Amino acid sequence: MDSLASILHRIPLFSGLPRGSLARVIADLREERYPAGAVICYEGDPATHLYVIQRGSVVVLVNLPGGRREPVARAGAGEWFGERALFSSRARSATVVASEDTELWSLSKEKFDTLLEENPGLIWHFTEVLSDRLYAANQELSRWQAAALGQLERAWSGQTPTIQQFLLEISTLPVLDPAVVAVYCGEEALERVRIVEADGRFTVRTPVGLLLSETAQEFLLSQARRAWGRSAVQLGFRRAAFLYESAGRWGSAIHCFLAAGDEGEAARLWLEWRAVAGALAGTTVSDLAVPEEQRRRLDADSGSKAQKEREQAESQEGKLLRPLVSGSKILRGSVVGAACIGTLLLWVMQPFPGLTPAAMRMLATLLLAGAFWSTNMLPDYVVGLAAMTSWVVLGIVPPGVAVSGFTSDTFFLIVGVLGIGASLQSSGLLFRIALYVLRAFPLSHRGQCFGLAVSGTVMAPAVPDVTSGVTMAGPVVQAVSDSLGYPRRSNASAGLAMAALLGFGQMSPFFLTGAAENLLAWSALPETLRCDVGWADWAIGALVLAVVTFTLGFISTLRFLPCETEPTSSPSLVATQLEALGPVSRAEWINAGVLAAAVLGWITSPYHGVGVGWVSMGLLVVLLASEILDRTGFRVGIYWDLLFYLGAVLSLASVCHHLALDEFVVAKASPMLAPLAAYPAAFLVVVAVTVFATRFILPSLLLVSVFSLTLVPIAAAASMHPLPVLLVVCMSVAVWFLPYQSPYYLALYFGAKERAFRHEQVRPLAWMYAAIFLVAIGCSIPYWYALGWIR
Repeated sequence: MDSLASILHRIPLFSGLPRGSLARVIADLREERYPAGAVICYEGDPATHLYVIQRGSVVVLVNLPGGRREPVARAGAGEWFGERALFSSRARSATVVASEDTELWSLSKEKFDTLLEENPGLIWHFTEVLSDRLYAANQELSRWQAAALGQLERAWSGQTPTIQQFLLEISTLPVLDPAVVAVYCGEEALERVRIVEADGRFTVRTPVGLLLSETAQEFLLSQARRAWGRSAVQLGFRRAAFLYESAGRWGSAIHCFLAAGDEGEAARLWLEWRAVAGALAGTTVSDLAVPEEQRRRLDADSGSKAQKEREQAESQEGKLLRPLVSGSKILRGSVVGAACIGTLLLWVMQPFPGLTPAAMRMLATLLLAGAFWSTNMLPDYVVGLAAMTSWVVLGIVPPGVAVSGFTSDTFFLIVGVLGIGASLQSSGLLFRIALYVLRAFPLSHRGQCFGLAVSGTVMAPAVPDVTSGVTMAGPVVQAVSDSLGYPRRSNASAGLAMAALLGFGQMSPFFLTGAAENLLAWSALPETLRCDVGWADWAIGALVLAVVTFTLGFISTLRFLPCETEPTSSPSLVATQLEALGPVSRAEWINAGVLAAAVLGWITSPYHGVGVGWVSMGLLVVLLASEILDRTGFRVGIYWDLLFYLGAVLSLASVCHHLALDEFVVAKASPMLAPLAAYPAAFLVVVAVTVFATRFILPSLLLVSVFSLTLVPIAAAASMHPLPVLLVVCMSVAVWFLPYQSPYYLALYFGAKERAFRHEQVRPLAWMYAAIFLVAIGCSIPYWYALGWIR
């Protein structure tokens, strides 16, 4: 049997897709099983899926009068049906039933739309395919119509004047019902009907009755309009409508009323007989040949009353939910209201000792921005831009300081990494990496979460900038989530993202080269101590911290973000996706080289002196210049509007330093911490809590710098090894309570294009990390005593 990839290549819609895009299509396919006789879809149901038959066979049926169905086609393994559902919201045109035990692959319109949204360039591919198919169909239809029209013209010219007149009269009749024809055309009309039917070129016999063929009716109506005029033909339709109504052929009557332009009478008849005729399903609709768009229009008119009743019911149900919604709005409004009052107080009150009026105004704006960020009342980037603008307009800091985040190494690192990630995705390499991750670990939610967490932990020591590693993980997380069939922003999808964040982010403090903050703290050591604290010493000292954090963080991720549904992927599906990708392409090799060069450049940044941001930007230029990443991919792959938000957040460090807020924090914290140094356990816990509180004001790099310089001498005076203090500081800055506090958390959020999780969805887990870190510190204190680092 042919593979799924081979079958998809035969479907015209997918035959010319790039390999990476075809693998994405396969990732969105879901396995469905139907026993013999089961209905897969009904005629008239909303069309939402394309189906590919893996095993078994199906029969395609169309509805006939009296509730009967007639088979019109069969399909077996390797064939497909329902592709129109991907482009149109029209109802199904047939019923499909499994003729034996059948296994299908289904692709939903929702998943297909997401594929187009993430890969806009594919729109041109599908437009070209549909255009070619439409052109070929039009050419075939034109040839068929020309041949049919020529045949009808010859048949028409060969009739006697009496039969020609009769054909013009019956051109307004959708069904040649004997009772209607006799009244409409006279008693002799029945004999003429037999003559016309015997000719065989104008009529067709169907289960509904004798009909004029569609082409013949259009031809005869055009002849009638030329002979009698348009108004006379409309009168003929109206007269026929009343005759059909009297004969009980309600659908034919509706058809004639609509053709006559009398929609009011059509709607009246539709409402009058709808309940009696079983909602005009089966017998009425099929028999009457009322076009689908006309039926929908009549349904819209006649359903207005029912719609009002439904709206009233929903309104009553909404009243029950409204207090909950209102309560949420009240809570958010209260938070913002309290922040506004606090902002005003900070603005007008005398500055705290050691702070300038500008620093007080900075604290006021930060309080208000934090309230809006925490309540999600405005988009994050809007709040960030407003805060940054207020720093300049209100004279808090000079413009160069306010926008310094946009010139920082981290900002250009994120731009470069997002661009590299977009190139990896478009080439298919990113999806290939995700498939390897899927294949390496059990295809269960827990197994994949564990795989992402372990992968991040293994990679953390190799990438000294957490943001770059997490940013690269974002698209991989989303690809894995899609492959497992998880809905966007579901708990399952969020759980995968937080598992990746655990490995790439929360584990980074435990390796000297895992984060820039670690290297900064290490550089704060006196030179004599720095030589004695190497990579291995750092890892040994952090061993208990790492084990406790990973264990509790992983358990908490599964506990706070439980999977709502089992993964729909399977080993065979993963193998099929890899088959669809085929051998590694030239673009993938180039992207792999760029990725390897990026990691090497980040690791060796302390030696060659080129910042990690400029390493990323240089490699992005290579991808753009070689057109591996084209203009469309560059535009779509990077969230430019949200980079303004990141720029504002990254500017906080320079703003705080310019206003001496870092010195103020050190001056206030040192007198409280120094007396506690005699009690190491209490000292370390208080240091962690102080860092937690200070993170609302100071960015991580700035905070690590000032706290390391302040606390190392205090620890030395108390005969405490400085490494536990540095580990506690570096670990504590990894906590975030609000999104703006963690650039690498935001990098994951934006790297997954805001589709993996919502801020409020993962906030309880973010707060939980504060408790986890405190527990880890408590568990490490006996270990540090055993190492002799605490006395």
